[in-house]
Amino acid sequence: MTLDEYAIEYGTDKASTHHNYTAIYERVFSPVRESTKGLLEIGIGGVNYKGVAGSSLRMWASYFSNAQVVGVDIDPSADKDYGDRVSVVIGDQTRRSTLDKALGLLPSVDIIVDDGAHINNLTVATFEYLWPRLRPGGIYVIEDTVCVGELRLGNTRAQTEQLVLTLLRGLEVNGRIMAKGNAADFYKINPDYVLNDYERWVESVELYRGVYVIRKREK
Repeated sequence: MTLDEYAIEYGTDKASTHHNYTAIYERVFSPVRESTKGLLEIGIGGVNYKGVAGSSLRMWASYFSNAQVVGVDIDPSADKDYGDRVSVVIGDQTRRSTLDKALGLLPSVDIIVDDGAHINNLTVATFEYLWPRLRPGGIYVIEDTVCVGELRLGNTRAQTEQLVLTLLRGLEVNGRIMAKGNAADFYKINPDYVLNDYERWVESVELYRGVYVIRKREK
């Protein structure tokens, strides 16, 4: 079955019947479908969720048949049995204790999907903590980015725009490195040069309507 077929079966709003994120995810994840061993999703859906709680966890577990799937949510009502290879951690997505507990349940941190609070400062804080813990070659997804300007959430576009600019600068490698004469080949940069985490590890940044996909370098 395709990812979208699983999404429709389990009732997640990622399906073509709603946001249609599965059209993006099929392209992004199909090459790593068999090799993915661990996926973390922030946001399960609790008592106030209008959709089907845990539906995307079931979708991921069915699609990535060799993976352990862990969901994080702040709402205790989200703590349910969502099937084999699915675990739940209840807690705040910006608490190290919550995230460390979730990461500890995965054999490998291959994919991270943030479908959590959709509050920009929380999204950025979560990314900053989890990015170094994503394995080399892994994929980080920030979902529902159409919310970045919603004032009812306390969001301003500048908060997420700054993160994107930081990632792009890291991707291209900043000016002080370029001035060393290494513009032609990233991999020949002398290890003495001080690279920040994004300069060293960002492989690509893909921006779609509602979804950002950030890939980490293999080495």
